[in-house]
Amino acid sequence: MNTSPPLKTWTKTARRPLRGLGHSLGAYLFAHFVGVPVPWRAVRQTDGAALLAYEHERLLALAAAGERVPPVVAFDGESLVTGDVGTTLEHLLHRLPEAERLPLMCAASADLAAFHARGQWHGGAQARNLTWDGQRFARIDFEERLFPGLSLEMVQRYDALQLVMSLARFLEPLGPQAVLAVLNAYREAREAAHPAEHGQSGLQAFLAHLLPRLQRVSRLAAWSTRLNHSRELVRLRTVLEGMVAFVGTPGQPV
Repeated sequence: MNTSPPLKTWTKTARRPLRGLGHSLGAYLFAHFVGVPVPWRAVRQTDGAALLAYEHERLLALAAAGERVPPVVAFDGESLVTGDVGTTLEHLLHRLPEAERLPLMCAASADLAAFHARGQWHGGAQARNLTWDGQRFARIDFEERLFPGLSLEMVQRYDALQLVMSLARFLEPLGPQAVLAVLNAYREAREAAHPAEHGQSGLQAFLAHLLPRLQRVSRLAAWSTRLNHSRELVRLRTVLEGMVAFVGTPGQPV
């Protein structure tokens, strides 16, 4: 008699709400603002069935490559049923005491770097799309069609930025050193996988180019008392301080 618990599954359908024009434009403008020239066709969503088919293909390809992604249980063109791969990192961090969050965030950053070092990319690497089952990280949500429209290196740097920015609310109480620790975890894991990259961090060069733009946003917001003390801006400034330290790490190029 089989006493194993039933498999937990998740279902996406082709008829679910898609990203609206305003949301698409916002994603497009943000990506270009941070220096990622995402093609308009990569952010505009008009065909739910095509998006579902694309995600199905990516899940199969990543699983075949040995990556940790939700297993495909069923796909008929109109719905995609996948297995469960654990609780999202975002949810776990909300539940953890503040003092216990940094090791998990650093581990997630290092895991993303290892994923990239194997020649992979996510496209939606925010904490809400990363899961942890107590032993391993996994990735969910593969609708973004960024590659090959963008270079693999550019998409990977965008992944890293997405992860760090999505962790801002958890990093801010810990200060800029926590941001630096998460970024260093990425760099060190990438260098461990590819020693030839030591001292040549593409992420550092990317952030060095981005920092002046984000710093201008911070200075402009300072003119508004309401914006200057908003949670979002306080978090952004903490992340920026950590990025500045990362870009200026001794022995690393600026």
